[in-house]
This record gives sequence, structure tokens and C-alpha cells, in this order.
Amino acid sequence: MAGTAEHGRTGLGAPGGWARVGAAAGLRLDAYREAHVERCLARARDLAGVEGDAALAAALGRDPQLRTRLRRWVAVSHSGLFRDPEQFSVLEQVLLPGLLHRRRGAPRVWSAGCAAGQELWSVAAILQRLGALDGAVLVGSDLLQENVEAAGRADVPLPPGATPAVRFERRDLTREPALPGEWDLVLCRNLGIYLAPGAKERLHRILAGALAPGGVLLLGRTERLASPAALGLRALVDRAYERVEPAG
Repeated sequence: MAGTAEHGRTGLGAPGGWARVGAAAGLRLDAYREAHVERCLARARDLAGVEGDAALAAALGRDPQLRTRLRRWVAVSHSGLFRDPEQFSVLEQVLLPGLLHRRRGAPRVWSAGCAAGQELWSVAAILQRLGALDGAVLVGSDLLQENVEAAGRADVPLPPGATPAVRFERRDLTREPALPGEWDLVLCRNLGIYLAPGAKERLHRILAGALAPGGVLLLGRTERLASPAALGLRALVDRAYERVEPAG
């Protein structure tokens, strides 16, 4: 991100400005779009009644509630069952049936940036309707530990007796690798839109590399990959991209 002399924004390794706030918040602020971070910091300064990033960093150290609010503002922790119904309709009617036909086995699904887990539980409900929930592996990851804990306590929209292999874990995809293994479906909706260009490119490489051959990456409705082929993907429908099977 572009730096300024006033705030010293040269990354987390440099003193002052975003470095102090990011350290106090436990976030890599330079991975996010500058305008987005500025809005979040302005809200936090107003709430704390302070001026300047140094004063905000000190306030974050004193006030755990302020720290939690800033983390959620930056990470944009919105979730909901079947959020964006049209996209979930495509998932149920087109994408998952195609994956299940090609794989002929229990699917592996990763919800990256899962917030409180409703997205992953929505996929579980679809798999149950398609008769493909038994044996499925469903994993949600999120930057915020409080989201991971909330996801584990969430009400499950599944009939009694349905017990899919679901787990949630904390993972910061701005600096950590993908979940181990190959995934048939990776959902990462509305995370990349808040990231700086370099961090977004890295995220897309990580997600594409996590797919099994023939696996599908599903982004949010306002997102798109600039060059799917460069990531070994091809465009399908409704912001969905398929991992191209290797030749031979």
C-alpha cells in the first residue's frame, strides 16, 4: 500500500502508523485495501475518542472490546445461511451434481473465510438433499478465533441424525498456506474484494492450488479472476472456476 510521511505506512515491519495498530489488533493491515483500512481505523478512532494511529494502538491495548470490533470491521465477518440464494441455486443444480458425477465418492469441501460457519452448513444441507452428505469432509477456516468458536456452536440446519464430518479452524490466508490436501469445492466469497492487489493475487494462487483436478473454486458474485488460465483454471458459471485436468 502507498505510504505517507504522516503515518509511516510502510508495512508491519516498519515503526509507527499501521504497524502499531496492526500489532495491537493482531492483524496484517497492509494485506487489505488502503481505503477499507482507513474507514475501519476512522471508525475505531471515533469510537475510542482518540486522534492518530499511535493513540489508537494504545487504546486497543487497553480495550479488548474495541480490539474485537476493529478486527471484525477489517475482516468483514458477515455470514448467513444460503446467503446469495441465486449462487447457492447454481451450486445445488449445476456445480455439485457435476462434481459428484466426476468424483464418484464423498466430496471434500473447504469454506475459506467462513465467518460463523453458516456458508459451510448451507453446503452441508445441499449435500444432504443430494444424498451425498455421508462421508463428506467439510472444513471451514477463518482469520478470527471468535468466528471459529461461534461456528462450532452454530445451529445446524440438518435433520436429526445427520452427522457430517465438519470442523472449523483458525487460518490467516494473508500469511499462511492453504489447508492441506486436495479439495473438490473451495468457497471463498467476498474476501478478496477487501484485500490489496498483491494479497488478493496470493490468495487466488493459494485457493487454485488447493483444488483437486476437476475441483471448483467459487468466488462471490462481485468477484472475478483476471486470468483463470494462469492459475490452471477455466471459467464455468456464476463466478465458478474449475481446475483443469492435467494432460496425459
